[in-house]
Amino acid sequence: MNLLPAETNLDILKCLNFNQINNCQLSNRRFSEVIVKYNKELATIKVFYSVELIVWKNYVCQDLVEYGGPNELDLELSEETKLKWKAAIQERIPLYFYFTSYSPRKKFDVALDDYGMNEVAYLFLVPKESGGQSPKFLRLKLHQYPETIEEMLVFRYWLEKLSNCFIENFKIEQGYINPEIFQLFFGDSPLKFHTNCFYLYDEEGEYFPKGYQFMYHHVVIHGSKGFYYQYPDWNMRGEMIKDEERHFIGEDVEEFCKVAEYKLDGVDDPRDSGILYVCFQLGSKEPFFFEILGPGMM
Repeated sequence: MNLLPAETNLDILKCLNFNQINNCQLSNRRFSEVIVKYNKELATIKVFYSVELIVWKNYVCQDLVEYGGPNELDLELSEETKLKWKAAIQERIPLYFYFTSYSPRKKFDVALDDYGMNEVAYLFLVPKESGGQSPKFLRLKLHQYPETIEEMLVFRYWLEKLSNCFIENFKIEQGYINPEIFQLFFGDSPLKFHTNCFYLYDEEGEYFPKGYQFMYHHVVIHGSKGFYYQYPDWNMRGEMIKDEERHFIGEDVEEFCKVAEYKLDGVDDPRDSGILYVCFQLGSKEPFFFEILGPGMM
């Protein structure tokens, strides 16, 4: 295979599906170079039914594949990047954040009372059914605090992979990826996940500000009213209607800032409408204030 011209290798790769192409990229440097060069011409767009970070939910599933990352494929880092990553490991920068005291489906969950400081979570990827066959669930094992550069390389590899996929349902319920990791891994290059529906379960406001930062900067919602938002007494869905710099007056806040405004309707009763405001100081990626005005408050 290595002696064949690139055009012939490309013709071979065009006959493969996403999983087969992925395996080739992991195991064969020659194929990997061709895949990277001709990415847009190949079946590299994978559709997942759902993606969710699982911290303390116990899934009973036989069709499970545990994904690692690149094996023989060498991912080279500059010395400057290595120093930054080593510093992040020493400073215990988390790959994800979690909140274990809430789940809307508690009766199906088992809380891990002995959850340690460096236990693991799983990024669950559920592919769409193909050819009438039930898909195998995929999971990527993550330590909250990485201990090696290799762990970080694997995570960066799969984040980039996911950004080239389409996700029907992206959920934040038990935890979410630390948005600061994207800056560490990809610099100022914006990496975004494309989804039809995005779910944010934030019963106690524990996911502010980082969870909202992740949603705003790294998620593109393509579905009409594809943003599902659960917050104390409201179960709502809607979409962003404004994203602008303006004078904002909220509870205990009055400032000229960047304001993302989401129009929300009740899932059970569309008349129960509300507005979610997420505010950023100019030049900052992290929001400093959020406010939801529910029925009768607008």
